[in-house]
Amino acid sequence: MNFLLNGERIELTTKDLSLSGMLQQQQIDANRGMALAVNDQVIPKSDWDHYQLSENDQILIIKATQGG
Repeated sequence: MNFLLNGERIELTTKDLSLSGMLQQQQIDANRGMALAVNDQVIPKSDWDHYQLSENDQILIIKATQGG
């Protein structure tokens, strides 16, 4: 399955098509201060294990940073 992750085309090769599975395959640490949006819709972290990705979904990872 192909999708866009922060604008980069990625192929998901695992059978786990959830957001959590995608993060694991891409070796992305799901830490605090991170949000995920799929096709411009923010997905609550409590739904990441259950939200199933579809072909050509556009996923955006947003990370909070400190500074001033």
